[in-house]
Amino acid sequence: MKKAAIYARFSSHLQSEESIDAQVRACREYADQHDIIIIKIYQDEAISGKGSQTQARKQYQALLRACDKGEYDIILIHKYNRIARSLNEHVTLEKRLAENNVELIAVAEDFGHSKQSKVMKAMMWALSEYYIDDLADETRKGLKETALKAKHNGGFAPFGYDVVDQKYVVNEMESYYVEQMFDCVVNRRGYKELVQEMAARGIVGKRGRPIKYPSIYEILRNEKYTGTYAYSPIEEKDRAMRRTKPNAIRIENALPEIISRAQFDEVQKIMDERKQTGNKSNYLCSGLVYCECGAKMHGITTHRKGHEYSSFYCSARCGAPTIRMEVVDGAAKRYLAELLSVENQKDIADALKIYISGESDRAEMFKQQIKKQISERQAKVDALMGNLSSGILPAEVLVKVGEQIKTLSEQIKALKEAEPPKDYTVPQIKTWLQSLKKSPGEKAIHLLIERIDIKSTTEINIQSTLISVVGDNGCGGSQHSLPTILFGLRMSC
Repeated sequence: MKKAAIYARFSSHLQSEESIDAQVRACREYADQHDIIIIKIYQDEAISGKGSQTQARKQYQALLRACDKGEYDIILIHKYNRIARSLNEHVTLEKRLAENNVELIAVAEDFGHSKQSKVMKAMMWALSEYYIDDLADETRKGLKETALKAKHNGGFAPFGYDVVDQKYVVNEMESYYVEQMFDCVVNRRGYKELVQEMAARGIVGKRGRPIKYPSIYEILRNEKYTGTYAYSPIEEKDRAMRRTKPNAIRIENALPEIISRAQFDEVQKIMDERKQTGNKSNYLCSGLVYCECGAKMHGITTHRKGHEYSSFYCSARCGAPTIRMEVVDGAAKRYLAELLSVENQKDIADALKIYISGESDRAEMFKQQIKKQISERQAKVDALMGNLSSGILPAEVLVKVGEQIKTLSEQIKALKEAEPPKDYTVPQIKTWLQSLKKSPGEKAIHLLIERIDIKSTTEINIQSTLISVVGDNGCGGSQHSLPTILFGLRMSC
């Protein structure tokens, strides 16, 4: 008798189309009728069948590992959409199971083993994906209708509001602190005392976390406090656009106002001006300097009695003294001069010779990886072409399958034209290093220095990033590896 495992799944606690028990019962009945012995039952509860959720299905992943070990001959499921709702996932699974001589049978959609059965299976796979995409579209439609009524569309309400019957209402205690945040900006006051006061009174954000500077920044940029409702049906990719919501459904005076439009606009102007203050291009080591407490140090330029003074200060305000910028810049330039000494450049050149000696192996590995990727994509194209040739797919599915084939074909073309990355020669690298040594400007410092730790005004520790600039040799071992050699560079810092 053939050994089998049963896999069952439902996607939410509210789902009632097929319970776990009903799926298992149908699989057992099929096994009894076909002399199949059930070894184990795997089940995932309240987890979606979308491709992005596959890794989250622990029982499904355990089943696949067991199949790789040859523990089963058959996997029984109720319907194909129980195993996945992605056409790509089905194709990948079919290939993986075939390599392990494991057969997948959907007992409610068992089409046999004929040529026609393959077409029917592929159609069911495609319909599963079409269903989940269509469901997403319908969900977005529902969210859009909710947004047009200026109702809460899920997630956490902004600090300062509560949600009652999907409508925003002012939380009096929280709104008081929202007003204080905006007042701090208008009156050019810091937030330190306000943050301490909220912490002392146990005032936390909607996620139950203490309110700190990043949260205050987001609050100050949120237009909802002026009474304007804004909702984006599709999330913007750019983080700044997520905040401004240029493509959002926008309804004025839809929420109870906490901050006047005039004050909100004034705060935005002040914050924008703050972002543009300070000529950062003149800060040679900007972004690399860290305080002894571990926080980053920011550059600042002040003017007193007609003189200009540039310093670094701790962003966490830990109490560490500021340090003059020319002290840090001078240390960085001296560090680079020693890092790029004649002796060290010789060590780098020797390391590069070892690296370049393995170029042919890396090129061959590159070709093998490209060949594998092309083969995987071609297999997907062949499977999709079989779907199209059947002539029985719905028009909506045909369009989606056609788009997938086009995308895969473009990827295959790009892979065929891909070339192995070119390595730099030893003379090129030496010339580059010498040019950096002659003019150690901002570009050189940010390329070759990873971080600068200020222990005190007289003790500065600098770490090189030269390893990441030149690269690993890819040999997979520590013997003669480039990082090992570079760590041995002669340095006094």
